[in-house]
Amino acid sequence: MVRTKLMAAVALVGALVATTPARAGDPGEVGMLSLRMGIGAREAAMGGAGVAVSEGAAAVFWNPANNALGERRTDLLLQHLHYLGQFNHEAAALSHRAGGGVVGLMFSGFYAEELVRRGDDAVGDPQGTFRPYDLTFGVSYARAFGDRLAAGVTAKFLYETIDLYSDSGLAFDVSLSHKALVDGLVFGASLTNLGSRMNLRTEPFDLPAAARFGAAWTPASPLLRQRLTLAADAVFPNDTSEKYHLGAEYRLLGEFALRAGTRMNYENQGVTAGAGFRTGRLGVDYAFEESKVAGLEDGHKFSLVLAW
Repeated sequence: MVRTKLMAAVALVGALVATTPARAGDPGEVGMLSLRMGIGAREAAMGGAGVAVSEGAAAVFWNPANNALGERRTDLLLQHLHYLGQFNHEAAALSHRAGGGVVGLMFSGFYAEELVRRGDDAVGDPQGTFRPYDLTFGVSYARAFGDRLAAGVTAKFLYETIDLYSDSGLAFDVSLSHKALVDGLVFGASLTNLGSRMNLRTEPFDLPAAARFGAAWTPASPLLRQRLTLAADAVFPNDTSEKYHLGAEYRLLGEFALRAGTRMNYENQGVTAGAGFRTGRLGVDYAFEESKVAGLEDGHKFSLVLAW
C-alpha cells in the first residue's frame, strides 16, 4: 500500500497512545509508544508514580529491583485497559523469588480496532481493513546487594505491525532501588527502552527511551500506622520535555485502599484515582485515568493479582 496510508495510520496510533506533544521540530521522533503504557492499576491510580512504589508482578515493568528488597515470593498480575475508546491494552506479568534473586516475566499487547484501508489520498474508496498492534515480551532479573541496595535488568523482544508493514527489535531496561536510612523511604531509578532503531517500510524510528527517578515514603508514625504512602516520579523522555507524576495511597483497612494522583507537564493527561481490595492471595485493583483529548474517552484500567 502507499506511504500516505501507512503514515496516516502511524500518526493516528502514535498521537493517541502518546497523548504528549513532541518537541517543536521533532514530530514522529520515536515510535512504538505503547512501551510507555504502565502495567498495574495500583500504580496507574497513583498518577503513574511507580518506579519506587511498585512491588510484585507490577514491578517487573516499573522497577524489578524493588522486588529484590521486598519479601513477596511469587506474584501474577493480569491487566485489561480500554484506552481512549479506540484501543485495548492487555498485559500479564509474573515475579518469582528464586535462589538469591527475583526473576520476572512480562507480556504486553496493544491493539486498535479495525481501521479502513484507503488509497493514495487516504480519503478514497475503502480497500479493506487492517488492525495495527504492538507486542512486547520481557524477562527480568533483580538481585539485592545487602539490605538496602538492589539492581535489576530487563530484556524485551518487540514486535510492531501496521497494515502490511512490520518490524521487530530488542530493548533493555536497567533499574536501581535503595532503602534510605529514614524509615519507610525508598528511592528508585530506571533507564528504559534502550535499543536499536526499528523500521516500518522506509521510516526508521527510535524507541521511546526515558530516564525515571522516584521516591516513595510510608511514614511510620503511630498516628498513620503505616497506612499512608506518598510517591513521586520525575521522567526525562528522549522526545519531549520532562514529566512529573505524583500519587498517594491510603489503606483504610488492611484489605482496602484508596488512591489518587496527577500527571504534570502533559497537555492531554490529567488526574488519576482508584481503589484496591485484597483478600488472602487475591487482589483486585481499578484505576481511572483522565483524558483531556476532546472526543476521546477516559481510561479505565483493571488488574487482578494472585500472590502465593
